[in-house]
Amino acid sequence: MAAPVPLPVTAVLTSGAQTSLVVDLSASTRPGRRTVSVTRAGAPQPATLVPVVSDGLAVALVVDTSAAGAASLPAWLSAGARFILEAPASTQAVAIADRAPATTLTGPQRGPTGIVRALTSVRAGGERDTAAALTLATRQFPATPPGRRVVVLYTTAADAGGESAAALSNRFRATGTILVVVATADANPYWADAATATGGFFAPAGNPVVIPALDQVETTLRGRYLVQFPTPPNLPAPVSVRIDTGDLSLAGDAIVAAPVSAAAPARPAGSGPRMWIAVLLGLAVLGLVAAAAVTVLVRRRRAPAASVPVPPGPIPPVPIPPSPIPPSPIPPSPAAPSPTSPGQVPPSPASPGSLDAVVARGRAAVPGTVARGRAAVPGGTDQPPGDAP
Repeated sequence: MAAPVPLPVTAVLTSGAQTSLVVDLSASTRPGRRTVSVTRAGAPQPATLVPVVSDGLAVALVVDTSAAGAASLPAWLSAGARFILEAPASTQAVAIADRAPATTLTGPQRGPTGIVRALTSVRAGGERDTAAALTLATRQFPATPPGRRVVVLYTTAADAGGESAAALSNRFRATGTILVVVATADANPYWADAATATGGFFAPAGNPVVIPALDQVETTLRGRYLVQFPTPPNLPAPVSVRIDTGDLSLAGDAIVAAPVSAAAPARPAGSGPRMWIAVLLGLAVLGLVAAAAVTVLVRRRRAPAASVPVPPGPIPPVPIPPSPIPPSPIPPSPAAPSPTSPGQVPPSPASPGSLDAVVARGRAAVPGTVARGRAAVPGGTDQPPGDAP
């Protein structure tokens, strides 16, 4: 028995209790029964192998209907109609217009009739909002198992409008959705990186669009299979897979990691350029409010302290308490000045309360005081002490 060839495992999609490995079996060209076996830590696991394009498929067709992509719109509409016409009859489908605001052209339905009718009535116009359109697509068919939901995007855009390819693929893997992109931007690796990480692929359509190139979408997608088994209880967990076809044996390993979560929530549908305008206006308002607050604070710090208001009218006198020390008695000045001795200079007139007046009154009182002192001494005399015999 020949040794197995490497099994291409393009993505691991985990959603709740079920995990799906997206594998590429396009190398096997012989139709027939295909079997699969999955082992974890040497123990076999229950597993099934189903084609992606089979009963139970759910498809969201996202078409660039913006004015910028008007030249390619007829090719996109034709490709989308052919895809849904060749899908299994039980396929659930919905059509979404990539134009702000992103909206569904039809509700989810089985069969191609309503989808084809909706696609033929589309006209180009407005601005594209690819991120919102893809977000709307991942919200369709929420009960579909991982790997059974496929989004096919037809676009002339070079990217999803600002979101990185890694972030976009993370959002798709978090919902167990495969992304297939048909675009004219074949020189840009963005779409190839985003789609391949989900188990899908990028199909360059040329510019201008070459209609036969669109047929590769169904052919490539029919080579994708899902290996479905219960999610291991402890993650991350390595698993080994072996698939036997009519002409090949393929084997490979994969690691089931913890479910991927979308770190950055997607913008609501229809919030493309309008959302950014609202954000810029909001930031401008916040800046004005902050500047006004700073101005008020600066003015408050520079303003002088508020003065105590003075009531109108005359200001009442402030009472001065009496001094606890009584003033010394000063004898009244005589009505007429005392005669002066020859050679003395008469004092200059002074006001009664001035310092000179006080000194003059003191001098006038000295002779009388001395005379009374002599009279009080026995044998006293009027002769000065220095004149005693």
